Amino acid sequence: MKKIYKIFVISLLVVMSMTTKAQNDGITFSLLPQMPFQNFFNPGIRVQYNGILGFGISNVSAAAYNSGLKYENIYSTDENGEMYIDGVKFVDGLKDQGNCLNSTFSFDMLNIGFRSGRLFFNIDWRVRMNQEFLYSKDFVGFFFRGNGNYLGQDNPIDFNVGLDVTVFSEIGVGMQFDVNKHLTVGVRPKVIFGVLNASANNERTKIYTDADDYSMKADVNLDIHAASILKMDLFRISDVFEIANVFDFASKSLSEMIDVKENIGFGVDFGVSYVFNKHFGISAGVRDLGFIKWKNSKVKAKDSGDVEVDDAIFDDFDEVLNYKIDYQTMLDQVVRNVWGNDSLTAGDDYVTSLSSVANLQAYYELCPMLRLTAFGQMKFAKNETWPSLTLAYSGSFARFLNLTASYTVSKYSGNALGAGVAFHFGPVNIYAVTDNIMLLSKIGQSTVEMATTYDSANVRCGVVITIGNYQKISDRLGE
Repeated sequence: MKKIYKIFVISLLVVMSMTTKAQNDGITFSLLPQMPFQNFFNPGIRVQYNGILGFGISNVSAAAYNSGLKYENIYSTDENGEMYIDGVKFVDGLKDQGNCLNSTFSFDMLNIGFRSGRLFFNIDWRVRMNQEFLYSKDFVGFFFRGNGNYLGQDNPIDFNVGLDVTVFSEIGVGMQFDVNKHLTVGVRPKVIFGVLNASANNERTKIYTDADDYSMKADVNLDIHAASILKMDLFRISDVFEIANVFDFASKSLSEMIDVKENIGFGVDFGVSYVFNKHFGISAGVRDLGFIKWKNSKVKAKDSGDVEVDDAIFDDFDEVLNYKIDYQTMLDQVVRNVWGNDSLTAGDDYVTSLSSVANLQAYYELCPMLRLTAFGQMKFAKNETWPSLTLAYSGSFARFLNLTASYTVSKYSGNALGAGVAFHFGPVNIYAVTDNIMLLSKIGQSTVEMATTYDSANVRCGVVITIGNYQKISDRLGE
């Protein structure tokens, strides 16, 4: 049992600590009235300051989404009242296909903006990391239950798993123009430098177990791509996960570790906003429309029909019932006999697209202490669309305190209640927001409980300097 718990916890921590493309990217902070990041998701929304200045900690964001691992489906209680990992209950709680673990992490290395008449210029250097792990019910069931639960030609293991990891840096130059007092347009072209991409698609792989001797055969469909600007060789799949070891700053210079001429891409954000009066305004925009071209890739592909696995995973069905399966041997069997091996070979250049998002926003402000906002998003990724809608309250008090509360309904990451606070001490602005305030109730609990109680979680915080006073919309319009 301890072995199962160890495998489960390690797997969970590895996936959740990597970073992915969670749909709910923490939009709450852009709704704080006096924050200089109101144009973060739409460069057409007017910045109400003469300038902004941020380094490193001005905009730090982390988010995670978990569709399959539910805390109530992990544990059961024995006759003595002690909790234990219930592998059967855990597996039965998963969907047949499309279970997800994903997360994102980003931070601004540099963010500088200044106003010149009707124009506002902004330079933003941001590092972003995204990861998504998709898996089938049988993928987990195979390791918890063994192949003895999938006996016979008509009961195969759907050994489907997908992984997509991308790390990149982007430098955007935003330009915002006030057409008149009511209308503002903006665009933010971006140059993208891809650091690492690794994708694995193992759809439609089926493993069959002979009902007499437990030997296996597999029908394989495997496609893996990997590329990096890091000057290290990728010979095996495991090298992708050990790639962080090259960051030995004590013994190597940056030029020895990376080649910045590789993996260049381009993107753009654009949008428009219109203020009718001091009470009502609307905006629309598109962000992350672009691509990265990856060079010097490493690949592995296999589509070879039936593959024989010579050795049985176990000989006694009681091994499954008593959780005495040799998981390392089972994994080695899959890699060596089903996939052939984990070696990577040289491949062609390939292109990945950014996950583009279109958004539409409208607000009504009765007074500075009461603004209501509706924020709709549509995310486009891998030929699929993921809509979400956020309804939010925000208000400013005594010129130094901003508060916001929101409720988000999302097809991708579920429903969540968000909240945020910002303090303004002269030019210094400090803020912290989350789109799932309920996660705070789990602080101090185990890592497993924090990561599996709710579908989604995110936090965004930072310290940013503003130049000039905040300009109210009523002052801008002369009302």
